[in-house]
Amino acid sequence: MHLLIAALAGLLQGIAEWLPVSSKTMISLVFVSGGRYSPDTAYVMGLLANFGSFFAALWYFRADVWSAVKGLRDPFGSSVDATRLRFLVVATAMTALIGLPAYAGVISVFHASAGNIFMIAVGLLLLVSTAVNYQRERTAAKSTGKAMTNATSEATEDVTSGRVPGFVTAIIVGGCQGIAALPGISRSAMTVTPMLFRGLSPRDALRLSFFLDVVALLGVGATPFLVGHAGLAAVKAVGAIPVVVMLVVAAIFSFLMIGTVLGIAARLRASVVTLLIGTVTLGFGLVYATGLLSAPVHG
Repeated sequence: MHLLIAALAGLLQGIAEWLPVSSKTMISLVFVSGGRYSPDTAYVMGLLANFGSFFAALWYFRADVWSAVKGLRDPFGSSVDATRLRFLVVATAMTALIGLPAYAGVISVFHASAGNIFMIAVGLLLLVSTAVNYQRERTAAKSTGKAMTNATSEATEDVTSGRVPGFVTAIIVGGCQGIAALPGISRSAMTVTPMLFRGLSPRDALRLSFFLDVVALLGVGATPFLVGHAGLAAVKAVGAIPVVVMLVVAAIFSFLMIGTVLGIAARLRASVVTLLIGTVTLGFGLVYATGLLSAPVHG
């Protein structure tokens, strides 16, 4: 049973990581409801699953990563390499500044909370993600519509393709990515939305969001081991073999899905998905709170 739960978690990570849906939340719900683990253990497993997708992202965006590395030769220059490096560094620093306290707060609250509180909190946060996704979709639709009605759209696309935003946008995007440490909040939705508002095309916004994910996946996966002992405790509770199974499955499906999802993600109605999951999750949390069902936690 534990291996099946781990394999399902890896599958969800490999697919949902590249959609504007919170993969860590879906994995957390699997471990809480299916595996009946404690909310804090389930949340940490949702973070550790990111290691599986990291290697797929590193390979897929190896050219972008190498470009950022080359930017080290002149980090304050005006080249695309230097601009990409600065965007990555500034956004990642802001993510750490906001995301680490958010992670510590989640661990503290969920460690002391019952399963019903976890489910209600996740449901409410998913509804917030629904609102963000809906606004992202509206903005993307307007951008796409303008491009289609522009007689010189192809030439414009050639000019704007590969655009890297500046310092202010990097701060905003990094801060939003840090907020996504909260369960229920989609990282891609929180990063794509401000870039669209700042004038990037949906294609460039998605690619930059996924490019940021290379570092984010490594950082998120490592945080439970670097901050406190939650990572080791979660691995001990679940077992080393199920964790390895989860990571292997996540890596395989990430390799299979990332290219396809990158091509269609801008057209997905993620708001409908998060609304459905959020409503169901909130409903189950309220049912648990009434005592009609036992909360999905150990002991």
